[in-house]
Amino acid sequence: MEKKTELPVMNSPHMPERSATIGSHGKRKWVYHEPAKGFWTKRRNVVTSVLILFYLLAPWVSMNGQPFMLFDLVSRRFSFFGQTFLATDLYLLALLLVLSVLALFWFSAMFGRLWCGWACPQTVYLDGIFYRVERWLEGNPRERRALDNGEHDDAYWTRKAAKHLIFWLISSAMSLSFTAFFIGPQASYEMFWTFGAAHPTAMAVAVVMTAITYFNFAWFREQFCHFLCPYARIQSVFLDEHSLIIGYDPVRGEPRAPMRRGETEQKGDCVDCKRCLQVCPAGIDIRNGLQLECIQCTACIDACDTVMSKIGRPVGLIRYDSAAGIEHKSRKYVRPRVILYMVVFALVTTMFIVRLSSREIVDFAVVRSAGTPYLVQEDGLVRNMLQLHLTNTDTRTRTVTVKLASDVPAQLMVLGEPFLIKPGERIKAEAFVLIKRDQIKSAATPLEFKLMDGTQEIGEAVAKFLGPVYTGK
Repeated sequence: MEKKTELPVMNSPHMPERSATIGSHGKRKWVYHEPAKGFWTKRRNVVTSVLILFYLLAPWVSMNGQPFMLFDLVSRRFSFFGQTFLATDLYLLALLLVLSVLALFWFSAMFGRLWCGWACPQTVYLDGIFYRVERWLEGNPRERRALDNGEHDDAYWTRKAAKHLIFWLISSAMSLSFTAFFIGPQASYEMFWTFGAAHPTAMAVAVVMTAITYFNFAWFREQFCHFLCPYARIQSVFLDEHSLIIGYDPVRGEPRAPMRRGETEQKGDCVDCKRCLQVCPAGIDIRNGLQLECIQCTACIDACDTVMSKIGRPVGLIRYDSAAGIEHKSRKYVRPRVILYMVVFALVTTMFIVRLSSREIVDFAVVRSAGTPYLVQEDGLVRNMLQLHLTNTDTRTRTVTVKLASDVPAQLMVLGEPFLIKPGERIKAEAFVLIKRDQIKSAATPLEFKLMDGTQEIGEAVAKFLGPVYTGK
């Protein structure tokens, strides 16, 4: 069993008693942070730009004729990467959910909060759009603080109104994309151009989502990560001393003190310039140790490296490392919990691939129509009316027909054959099965239906033929 080790960087004597964004009376404290510049920030900006495009455009893109991502809850139809899943594929969706949870366990154990700092939509939108709009309209941190604390004159209200109007418009665009994940691109277009008349329920959801999104990014911001995000709450369970974190090296940095000309006293590399604190969007001091509010955005790394380079000291005083590495110990990449997560993940992935490859390309079901179970015709035939349900889960259009196999001579009449079914399309059709009364030996004669695409059998379904048992009278 893996030895449990408390993260040493959490034992700092400087650890604050409360969140940096909450004042002594419980009121919100605004963070006026500066944008960082440096190696990691450049790379994060590229990743952020790509992810913003992905998050906004993913529901509008098609793949193999199917939505790239669609969660159609009403029709119980879901699309991932061009593959369509139906309600009957619930086991596949359950396996996908299990895979996602296992991936989260493994990723957190290896890379800590890398997701939070690089790919979480909350961070991506806040860093990539909303902070930039705010800086553009209200200036640098000193100017923003002066604007908020100064006189609320015409210039103040003009800037605030312009900022919040733009925030609302951006929130509306984000909510429109969010809604498209659930109703699809075509319905979203119709909803937008008819001002909700075509899809009033979806429009109501979009308006509510716009309000929530605006509130989140205009006011709530980093508070979401600090107090609401469940991942931030549970991830400490997955971390150990070898997980990747962003940490301050107290062995190198302490005792911290400002750098003075001609001073001979031996001090640490940290010159207490507080640049790491000034660029932190969460308002925390990374030198106080690993903190829940830290989303590992790398801003403190770039700020500290810039200062170290200017004063001629080695970079990396604040760096990506493990808690063990921060203490100048060796980091273990292969650990029991990591191996366990990978083994279970490989097993579940294998199960998912096997079940996915054996799935029917056209989901086929035969159900009995409501009403009279059977009808005895004047010509001596007994008739059952059935419904055929067909859903194309393939990526190309299928032309299908239905054949009947039975132990007794039976006729099958299918209305509308052959069926042309587009990818993801679901159709219903009526069918009649007729058997001569004197051929019926059981009250529930088994029937087997075969779904054919040309000469290829691509599905099958079973049903029961109900009718009076012939006794020879």
